Amino acid sequence: MIEVNKKYGTILGAVGNVLVWYNFGLLMPFLVVIAKNFFSIGNPEFYSVISLLAVSVGLFLRPVGSAIFGPIGDKIGRQRAISLSILLMAVPTICMGLLPNSNACGIYAPIIFVFLRCLQGISMGGEYTAAMVHLVELAPKNRRGFYGCFSDAGCQIGVLLAGQALFTLYLFFTEEEIYSFAWRYPFLLAILLVPFAFITVKEEECKEKAAPQEPKPSVTSSLIKYKKEIICAIAITSFSAIGFYTLLTFFPYYFVREGFLTLQEATKCTMYANIVITIIIFCCGYLSDIFKRKPFLIAGMIGVPLSVYYMFLSSGKSFAFLMIMNVVYGIFLGMYYSCRAAFFSEAFPRHVRCTAVSLSLSLAQAIFGGSSTLIMNYIMSISENLAILPITVVAIGGIVAVLMIQDRTGKELIE
Repeated sequence: MIEVNKKYGTILGAVGNVLVWYNFGLLMPFLVVIAKNFFSIGNPEFYSVISLLAVSVGLFLRPVGSAIFGPIGDKIGRQRAISLSILLMAVPTICMGLLPNSNACGIYAPIIFVFLRCLQGISMGGEYTAAMVHLVELAPKNRRGFYGCFSDAGCQIGVLLAGQALFTLYLFFTEEEIYSFAWRYPFLLAILLVPFAFITVKEEECKEKAAPQEPKPSVTSSLIKYKKEIICAIAITSFSAIGFYTLLTFFPYYFVREGFLTLQEATKCTMYANIVITIIIFCCGYLSDIFKRKPFLIAGMIGVPLSVYYMFLSSGKSFAFLMIMNVVYGIFLGMYYSCRAAFFSEAFPRHVRCTAVSLSLSLAQAIFGGSSTLIMNYIMSISENLAILPITVVAIGGIVAVLMIQDRTGKELIE
């Protein structure tokens, strides 16, 4: 293991989180390419659904990762959970880049690909929330919003790099070459993630604050005690689960499939939206330590549905229009993400924090994120006028849930 001090540990942890999300997010911009390589045999309509499910299955397995890595994070240590989950992300991604397509090994190709995606989902169920909680706990009490926002900013930067990987391939390869073999190179870059699994922060520099001496209640009893907060966290996360994967998976897939955008144009829309999201996360994460968390969460949950409404009910869907609307969508989604990590971490006691946050986020991602692209695909086959429905429903539920949780900005973390 490589030991570093707290300062460099925080920086390297943030970089590692970016690379984890790069690996997990590669399937989103490359979905059309992956569908052609691994899900193009048999009935086209059936395999169109299966290719969408290949992305979603990683989300369905995130609660499994939470059940494994959440208790590891609470009982053995946040860093151990992060290290193990990083390895579980890197290895399957490298294998995806080496896997022969369906022309070479038939039905086995999509089966193996889905299995590898399942392993990625289990990894993400542990790494993301362990890193989120760890960053908030390292922060001064008046900077938890800003420190915590690095986890969600890392998510956006990682996904942005995944999209940029596809965009960069166009500088060196033709579209035919990208579909044929060049798509594999970004997946093989997962080898860069492996060293981050062996980095730890020196014990003496990350000692936990002394806790009260009385025995702590069990994890199960604490989860029951904080059931209201867990349910509310699930409701709040359901908004981002649908909002995030609608923007980064369904929009590019749908607009390319319907002929509104080329694959390269769709990638540009997503890339600029991610840049804006990242900037807004840092700005509003800093401001949330001054003006508290709830205003930013609620503003985001109001603005995103309005953006979807205008995007799909507008008669013109030019590249310029869709680019602008993706950016506007990104502004509001960034406001929501800016202080979510701190808001959730501040709601639970230390000895159950990692498990509770991980369980809440992963269940919401599995139920709502995992089904979002399939639901949107079905709804759009009926009418574009219904595009607003899923995000509106979860936004209303999320706003109610935000109002039910105490805003603990600037207060001591619950021990």
